[in-house]
Amino acid sequence: MRRVRAGRLATRRYKVRRRKMGWLLLIAGIGLGLATSSAYLRFMRPLPQTHISAQPAPTLPPEETQADERTVTLAGQSWYALQLGVYDDAETAGRDAESYRVRGAGGYIFRKDGCRLLAAAYTARADAQAVMSRLKTRHGLDTEVVEIVSPEITLRLSGQKGQLTALTDAFSAMEKLCGHLYQLSLSLDRQETEAAEALTALQSEQDTLAALSARLQARFGASAPAAVLSLKQILDGSAQSLSAVSAAKTLTQLGAQVKYCHLECICRMAAYASGLTN
Repeated sequence: MRRVRAGRLATRRYKVRRRKMGWLLLIAGIGLGLATSSAYLRFMRPLPQTHISAQPAPTLPPEETQADERTVTLAGQSWYALQLGVYDDAETAGRDAESYRVRGAGGYIFRKDGCRLLAAAYTARADAQAVMSRLKTRHGLDTEVVEIVSPEITLRLSGQKGQLTALTDAFSAMEKLCGHLYQLSLSLDRQETEAAEALTALQSEQDTLAALSARLQARFGASAPAAVLSLKQILDGSAQSLSAVSAAKTLTQLGAQVKYCHLECICRMAAYASGLTN
């Protein structure tokens, strides 16, 4: 069963389905008056340094086998996502997610206290609230703003030089990917980027993630710490999601797929950071 809050979710669902226009393209718009309230969803809290220690890799070139230690800081980040609804039933959430994606929303389902259906995420709360206000005023659509937080975390790493370099490169790539997908999403919605250009950029990102995943596998092997295995899973999952973007047949679908990948990226990294601190 879907969790209905004051009847709003059921109401906005039917309103959306009666509309023919891709109204969710408005999620690219900013600059309207701010709404008066929002909901906050914090995924983790800041904690002291986390230590990751790796066993020697199976086979590495001599220049990569030197014992090494380094400290890496994962930058904190807050994103402000438009939440379209919260569901108890994953199947119903999935059906509604598909209907929203047709109209240009990401339609990403984050499983946290139910199935949270997200449309897009922004770097500034004011931008998310402005879009929330516009959707309510122009289309009678009730949404909420949820804050996805990855606080700054310091990692103390020890292992072979090649291992730690591969690990820090993977951290850096995922942080950059979240930012790149956000900028590309905005650019597509503003029609500043052609589909072919966007697909080329996404293919480049996919190739980078695949190469980094292969490096982690080669340098850690079966003895990789759990934190490394989890990061590799994120790399592989993100590469797979980026690969699926090529199936988009319209610019609206392409924009929706990019929003989905962006939401997936920030939610996965927030959850990953939370796991490092537990």
